[in-house]
Amino acid sequence: MPPVPSINGVSYQLRLKWRLHGQQCFNVLNFTSQGSQDLVNDLLLPVLNCVTTHLLPVLSSDVTLDGADVRNVTGSVAQEAEHVLTSGNVGGTSDNSLPSTCSAVVSFRTAHPGRTGKGGMRLLGIPEGNQANSVIDGFFLAAAVAFLACMATAFINGDPPATPFFDWCVRSKKDNAFYPIQNTVVRQVIGSQRSRKLGIGI
Repeated sequence: MPPVPSINGVSYQLRLKWRLHGQQCFNVLNFTSQGSQDLVNDLLLPVLNCVTTHLLPVLSSDVTLDGADVRNVTGSVAQEAEHVLTSGNVGGTSDNSLPSTCSAVVSFRTAHPGRTGKGGMRLLGIPEGNQANSVIDGFFLAAAVAFLACMATAFINGDPPATPFFDWCVRSKKDNAFYPIQNTVVRQVIGSQRSRKLGIGI
């Protein structure tokens, strides 16, 4: 497909599109464009590379990553792009996955004070053999940390900030503002996400 250039100052919503136990699930990530870059080559593909290189190999083979899509959520010009994966997109661990409601919880922190400056994501497809007593083991934890380090290298800007650049952001539901992420933390205690219960939704 032809390049889809981002617009300076516009924010974008990216969805990682998964399938687990016959249900489609999403991870939603947010970015703000500093300068102009291609939405596929400079955003979708780098994110997917971090997932398939570091995270997918430790997920249960019950999980399939179908690809990712992106669309602008600010600005006056509608933009969208998608990249579909057709191979190398199945979890690399033969163990059964924990139930779809179980997830490894990742917390995002920004410079903005209070709850509006915090966010997170939930990693699905934890193999049964990579947890004990509802705590993920060191092997899965290391893979999740490596995934987040890959994302940080690509999407957490330095000082002085580079341009062009996609800032990985927390989107505040309170004020609908986008705050650049400064650091991330993986919690070892397994969390739950009721919206991923079979028959409910994401």
